[in-house]
Amino acid sequence: MSIAKDIVDLQDIEKIQYLQTLQSDPAQYSAFVQDKTTRILSETVDARRAAFAKASGDMARLMDMDHNSLVALGRTQDLSNTQDQIIAEQRVEERNITSNEQLARRQVEINNWYYENKRETLFLLQLILLVMLTATVILALSSYGYVTKDVSDFVLLGVVLVGGGTWLYRWYYTSTIRDPVFWNRRSFQQDGSVAPPSGQICIGSNDESQPVAP
Repeated sequence: MSIAKDIVDLQDIEKIQYLQTLQSDPAQYSAFVQDKTTRILSETVDARRAAFAKASGDMARLMDMDHNSLVALGRTQDLSNTQDQIIAEQRVEERNITSNEQLARRQVEINNWYYENKRETLFLLQLILLVMLTATVILALSSYGYVTKDVSDFVLLGVVLVGGGTWLYRWYYTSTIRDPVFWNRRSFQQDGSVAPPSGQICIGSNDESQPVAP
């Protein structure tokens, strides 16, 4: 510990002696002060310049980062807008597909209903033709005396009743009992349910059930 103190004291003594030497020569002392002043000024300017360069570099990097962030934000916004547009177009396409599917299904139901209606109407027209042919044959046989008038009247009455009853039942069933959407179903006024066609079963609710063959 004393050695270190001695070293410090010797250094202080050396500095004092050096200062006294400088003070004894005003020109050397002035040159020394000028040199120190110039060196301190140069070091200060260099430090300030380095600090300014560092601050400028940091500011430039921050500006670049801010610019890149703005560019990334703009690209993200563009991607978000593009995604929203694609989603909107897909939703419109989905609605169009659903609408077209419903229209196609409904058109199939309408076509099936009118086809079955025409086919049943053709059957009734054929039945009327058979009734007329039967009545013509019975009247011809009666006019030639092959059958009596009472028999011909009875047969004619039965044929007319069968033809008229079939036509009337068809009209009543179609206008009152038959389901207006599906030809092969009938509706019940009590609970609004729909009975499946003969030999088939329905799965699901009344509104969405579909006939399934056994």
